[in-house]
Amino acid sequence: MPLTKWVNEVFPELQIDDESLSESEKIMGKVFLFDFAERKYVLRDGRPVEANYDEAIRQWFSMLIITELDKFQIYSSTDFGISLAQFVGRKDIPMATITSEVSRQIIEAATKHPEITGIERFSISRSDGKATLHFDVITKRGKIEDVESEVKYSG
Repeated sequence: MPLTKWVNEVFPELQIDDESLSESEKIMGKVFLFDFAERKYVLRDGRPVEANYDEAIRQWFSMLIITELDKFQIYSSTDFGISLAQFVGRKDIPMATITSEVSRQIIEAATKHPEITGIERFSISRSDGKATLHFDVITKRGKIEDVESEVKYSG
């Protein structure tokens, strides 16, 4: 059997009815909730729970912030992630400088998302071996307030 015929039998083409998809599904696809504390997808009755628009945006930011830029091969050539490792344990760099640079990186990365148009009220707080980033996200549908993401570090 020729390879192309075998591939077509094993991986059939699916016909998806675009009319039945919501606008956010057409843009972002289906997004399933992920519990970052438990490190697993949220299930209800054995099925993954679909995220609403705000949850999907918040989750995207959590993934962006915990993904070190160019560290993982799966993200190579995607510009997905930010460079936080360079600031871990650095007491010689003023907090205002770190906040400014991290904010710049997040804004630059975020505006590549098709639904995100900007970031407002960005701040970073550090305590107990973690940095907590707080900000509001401006999307094509409006503002998502009080987005928060934690990054654990040592030092």
